[in-house]
Amino acid sequence: MAVVKRPRSGLVHEQGGGPTEWYTPPSIFHALGLEFDLDPCSPGAHIVRWIPARTHYTRVDDGLTQPWHGRVWLNPPYGPGIDRWLERFAEHRDGIALVFARTDTRWFHAYAARADAVCFTRGRISFVAPGPSHTPLGTPGCGSVLLAYGDPCVAALWQSKLGWVLERPRRRVGPRRALTYVAKPFHAEIGEVG
Repeated sequence: MAVVKRPRSGLVHEQGGGPTEWYTPPSIFHALGLEFDLDPCSPGAHIVRWIPARTHYTRVDDGLTQPWHGRVWLNPPYGPGIDRWLERFAEHRDGIALVFARTDTRWFHAYAARADAVCFTRGRISFVAPGPSHTPLGTPGCGSVLLAYGDPCVAALWQSKLGWVLERPRRRVGPRRALTYVAKPFHAEIGEVG
């Protein structure tokens, strides 16, 4: 679950009135083709029935303080404190996180660089309202990335065709770990990111 603010004009998440919850659309889960064991930032399984997670922690449960298990789907609350969620996710090392592609932030550089793979989504994700109709709410003011840990999650990013995937080499190179990524060619269906 991402909490963003509705702007007075345009859809920029940093501006505007009261918070609105935007949910990951079902198309992301169809493309990934994975089942998850835990969604620690869920509004509740009864609200987002399409999120394929066996366990859902809500705000009341406080997913940061609960034990995490298995493959995790993480769409953390955006804004102050996102780094705490991404730190916990990086320590857990099994799952996929959806966050804004905010390359201008410290948290992005701290946690995207630690992921086994990063997928820069093609275009902006059209987040949806809760309910069976999956009514589109629009797109945020910036693009998104999926951060993956673990071989099955990395493979899911590659096969999803959701965007441009960068995979971090997981072997030591010289005296320091490699911080560069290996980009495999786009699938023909993806084309250029515009």
